[in-house]
Amino acid sequence: MGRKESRKKLGATLAAALGFAALYSGGGHAFAAEANGAQEAVTEHVLDETVVTATRTPVRDLKTNANITVITGKDLEKRHYTDLTQALRDVPGVTVNEYAPAGYNNSTKFYINGSEDVVVMIDGVKQNYAGGFAASLTTAMKDLSGIDRIEVLHGSASTLYGSDAKGGVINIITKKAKKAKATVEVAYGSFGKQLYSVAYEGSENGLDWRFKYQKDKSNDFKDGHGNEVPSGLDADSVNVHLGKDLSKASYLVFNLRTYQDGDRYQALYEKKQGLSQNRGRYNHFDADLIWNVKIDDTSKNQMALSRSHYNYNTLTHGMWTPGGSSYELDVRSWKFSDQYDKRFDDHLLTAGVDFTYDDTSIWNRGSKSIDAKNLTNRSVYLQDQWSITPELKLIGGIRYDNNSAFGSHTSPSVSLGYDITPKTHAYVSYAGYFLTPTPNQLYAPTYGNPNLKPESGNTQEIGIAHDFGMGLNVAVHYYRRHSKDRIGYDPTTYVNINVGDEDAHGWDLQVAKRFDSHVSARLGYTNTHVDKTEQRDVNVDGYLPRHQWNIGVDYKNRRFDASLMARAMLDRPGPMKDAFPETSYWVCDLAMNYKIMETTKVYLKVNNIFDKFYAEHSNVKWGAPGEWWTAPGRSFVVGMEHSF
Repeated sequence: MGRKESRKKLGATLAAALGFAALYSGGGHAFAAEANGAQEAVTEHVLDETVVTATRTPVRDLKTNANITVITGKDLEKRHYTDLTQALRDVPGVTVNEYAPAGYNNSTKFYINGSEDVVVMIDGVKQNYAGGFAASLTTAMKDLSGIDRIEVLHGSASTLYGSDAKGGVINIITKKAKKAKATVEVAYGSFGKQLYSVAYEGSENGLDWRFKYQKDKSNDFKDGHGNEVPSGLDADSVNVHLGKDLSKASYLVFNLRTYQDGDRYQALYEKKQGLSQNRGRYNHFDADLIWNVKIDDTSKNQMALSRSHYNYNTLTHGMWTPGGSSYELDVRSWKFSDQYDKRFDDHLLTAGVDFTYDDTSIWNRGSKSIDAKNLTNRSVYLQDQWSITPELKLIGGIRYDNNSAFGSHTSPSVSLGYDITPKTHAYVSYAGYFLTPTPNQLYAPTYGNPNLKPESGNTQEIGIAHDFGMGLNVAVHYYRRHSKDRIGYDPTTYVNINVGDEDAHGWDLQVAKRFDSHVSARLGYTNTHVDKTEQRDVNVDGYLPRHQWNIGVDYKNRRFDASLMARAMLDRPGPMKDAFPETSYWVCDLAMNYKIMETTKVYLKVNNIFDKFYAEHSNVKWGAPGEWWTAPGRSFVVGMEHSF
């Protein structure tokens, strides 16, 4: 390591340490209310919030036997993220690897606890589809205004959520409209950024509704060195929510979401070498029918039926593929789930069933279409939350999966939580997981391997959270994960294979501080280590940083609010020397909002304030120095929202 690089790392670490010290040094009042008396949650990981993802039942965050970060709807509203993947960048422990703002959507990944296998839920209904990474779902979620909060669960959770819940779970809880209003939004910015949306919501006689249409567009962008990179996006989103109170104890809701885009992208090194330009099309449709019933004071039930269709197509042209090369993934799915909760004295039992049917077609130019490849998975699970004493809770569960291609498997979990004091909670946990290969991994031309075995493993975790009072909350967690028959690929043939066992461990620190009714801050540090496998070097070829910092400061008064967000990726060397422009870097964003009147707001968003030159994907290992997919440099977006 050179002296210059060492100084950069030292300076970055000192800056983060100073930010951490600032959280402790300030005085202030505990979460003071605004003038209207409403107490507003403005920071992630507020330890006194009620969350549901860890146990599928409501529990105070401070009492949860899990590592959970909360992003509130207010956070999303004032920070003006481009999509949900961008919002997840500011969550400690989440690492995003993106090729470009538009293009390669189905190849973008994010990691939780060093794993890209993550479950995405909306109102408790699983959204994952065969052959698609979780990030391809969240990147397509452009409309964030209908979200009440997002709960990010770090750690394996297959007992409750099934396959894909190796790294964690992202549970999106939507808003229930209260008063009738229509909202229009218009925004323009750098790199041809355009946003237009119209929404209408309301509630009357037990019926609530929300309809929204949004158009997103962008063009070529410039990286941190001022180089213009070919890019383009033209996307349309439609969201429909209809809810009806059938009785005081019964609520039926229908949610429908569609997303369509056309995108293009070409890295600069690809352009210079006359290599292919990626042109993609992403079509996404899903609909959920959810019925919640409170049977009596001790029991309730949720039943859900879901239908989805995902179609992803890429077409490339260039000197190596003069006739064009095309790849298409088409997945149609049915999902059914039912969850029943019953309290018996000191026990809260949760029992459920899940059914998933995926019908997948994969097509490559020059290869036959692969049709009628389907997988069916049936699951049952049972969990008991036993309050041994008011301070001591034992949670145990088991899940049984029966897969049409891989037979049966059980995934157990157990955790023990103890309230050391009314404001201090500690826990230890063990959770098994089961990960089945997707039809894409099994049957895709060139890459597919029908002889793949399922991946399984377990995660052990220990954590402690404390509310210091005066608006200061701190939580620390450590995990260790062991994976058997890790699913990867052969680096010489590019065929999917089981690469053997993999071990990973890490820890994180999350701090939230409210100084007064105007200023709050948050800090997160994450340390990640994923062992070397036959397929990849340490930390997945260095794509995962060994050290990650997330720092944010929020300011609010009557009409104006601002959020400053900074994230650092430190010690990310990549698969070989000079694999990335820099092994350590900071990126800072700023969002500001001003209410002209109660119904009208203008805002400014500045991304990558210091015009940092960096890349999250690299081709250097297989190509030549400088072959990166560079990220956008500094950009501005100005917008206005008006309600009537």
